[in-house]
Amino acid sequence: MTRTLRSALLSAVAASTLFLSLPVRAQAPHGIEVSVDEAACLAAPAPACTAELALKAASAEPEGWAATAAFEAFLQSDPDPAARDRWMARYEAWARVATVDGIKERIVPVRAEHLARKGDFAGAYRELGLDQPQPSALSEPSILILDEARAGRIADALPRIDRLVENDSRDELRLEILEIAIAREPALADTVAGQIKDRYTRRMAQALQSGGRGDMAIARTIDEWARGARANQTAPFDDPETARRDSWDMVLRGAIAANNIDGFRKALAARPPFNTAADAESASRMLRVLMREGRADWIRAFGPALKLPEDETVSVDEDIGPMRSLAADKLVSVAESAEVTGKVRGTIVDTAVEMLVARGAVPEARELFVRLGRIDELNRVTFEQERIGVVFETLWRAIVGRGPKEASDAVAARITSEGAKAYIARVAGLEARMRAIAAGDKGEEPADDEWAIMLDIAVASGDAGLMTRIAAAMKDPGLRSTAFVQVTKNIWERAGR
Repeated sequence: MTRTLRSALLSAVAASTLFLSLPVRAQAPHGIEVSVDEAACLAAPAPACTAELALKAASAEPEGWAATAAFEAFLQSDPDPAARDRWMARYEAWARVATVDGIKERIVPVRAEHLARKGDFAGAYRELGLDQPQPSALSEPSILILDEARAGRIADALPRIDRLVENDSRDELRLEILEIAIAREPALADTVAGQIKDRYTRRMAQALQSGGRGDMAIARTIDEWARGARANQTAPFDDPETARRDSWDMVLRGAIAANNIDGFRKALAARPPFNTAADAESASRMLRVLMREGRADWIRAFGPALKLPEDETVSVDEDIGPMRSLAADKLVSVAESAEVTGKVRGTIVDTAVEMLVARGAVPEARELFVRLGRIDELNRVTFEQERIGVVFETLWRAIVGRGPKEASDAVAARITSEGAKAYIARVAGLEARMRAIAAGDKGEEPADDEWAIMLDIAVASGDAGLMTRIAAAMKDPGLRSTAFVQVTKNIWERAGR
């Protein structure tokens, strides 16, 4: 199995299921106790048995990565808290007997994350040894502290900073928590800001709070302070323009946190345009928040300020997952709002298309891709080198899997790109092969990338029986396990929509 395919499939996997007790028991070579009636599952697929088939396949994968991936996917995504506890118990039981390198060390942070997800932050800190008088310097708890703050426990999270975080990072962490407080617990914002000691970070905190209040008078004094920075002052004061832009970015972030769009517009008017390489990162950060929260009106306000250099663009992929839970109409609105964002428009549109496909809104994704001109742009670019080609491939597999054929034919008729036309032909051939395999005529073992495409088509169809039969036909145990995790996830997600 290729590393590329393994990574591609694993990135699509975050499954959910229940604790199982079906009739046939087997003790796997890796020590995974599996309980499943495979024939019954193929006849009537459900997450309860497809998850067990994932573990059964993983038990035959010699390196152990498939079992780790399956357990952690189920642990993270099962909507039943009691079932997640049982997944944790099964994972720990396997880790005690498994000979996989590093598994006994890996189980500790996984258990801590599990406890934090349940809201047991004290237990998570204990698990990582952070409850000791002198915690290990290797156990950096910043992410855990931020998670605790995001969970509505700012008052509990704040005291941990002085004891658990290195001195030179404490105020930066408090600034992050201040942004969370403005959004979720405004009454605590002054308390958080009052604990910031560093002179520069205090200015950033003032800017953040002024943006939340929409107080441009305070914001302008920060602007003047930045203009007055002198070259003989210590960094970051030694670059007045950077200090000025950083302070205005904090004003913008404060307005976003407080959901104050009027303050956001005023701050955009006062800030220099986003026209330097250094602006790309801050623009990306703000766009990610606006996109994942479906704030189309805010993107329309932000778009005209984006004037990045020709060789710079935004990166919106990081931490964007919550966007897929938005309603289809909100995703469409986000894509439409990209019209005013200039060169970054395609990135926003393509991300919305991918999210629509991921949540099963294939007709909306297809219509959006066509209406907003991405076919015309696909026909103009070098297919192998552009991100739009990757998005088109994702969309096309879903279109073919979902139908109707008339709709896919209408899209195909507008394609002139030779690379895209070749891909369409390849998918058509693999769809026919997939149908034959599902009917019991496998023939020669398909290549890993062919299996990936056929599974995508099957999953897009929404036919649980078809996707389960395709997963079961895979010879490689690691690939088969990963496929069953993806099938489990899809069946569960469809039931929850």
